[in-house]
Amino acid sequence: MVGAMHNISAGIPYAMSSIKKAKRPNQGISLDTCILIIDDDRRSSLALSFMLGVRGYEEVRAVRSAARAVAIAGSFLPGIVFLDLDLPATDTLDLARQLVRAARNKPLRMIALTSTVEHPWRELARQAGFERFLVKPSEQAEVDKILRLPADTAAA
Repeated sequence: MVGAMHNISAGIPYAMSSIKKAKRPNQGISLDTCILIIDDDRRSSLALSFMLGVRGYEEVRAVRSAARAVAIAGSFLPGIVFLDLDLPATDTLDLARQLVRAARNKPLRMIALTSTVEHPWRELARQAGFERFLVKPSEQAEVDKILRLPADTAAA
């Protein structure tokens, strides 16, 4: 199984270059926006990266730890962050606040990744700056909704 996952992830850049990019959702987030995915679930982050790539987003990075996210956020300057609320050994709400600070007054859209529709931290996450919740495993149609909506109307 581990070998199969390695082969799948190794083939993604090649597969992405050979796939005709699917039609991009109406307006929404610019294709040159940097997107950061923070999720310890490799399959989930790989699938989300693939969905974003199919829509033409090329500046997508996926990391599996809070430390790595903070380390690259200052130089990568994402415009949108997909953050797993259940990241192990992490205060994800504090991590969200750190990422907002690292954005240096650049607008940052925070999307919470969760495994349940009714996450117990839903209200606290909204207070920390999350505008929308995306249930894993994600589907292309749901990702497209987020990409299509301006920040002010994206709250679910």
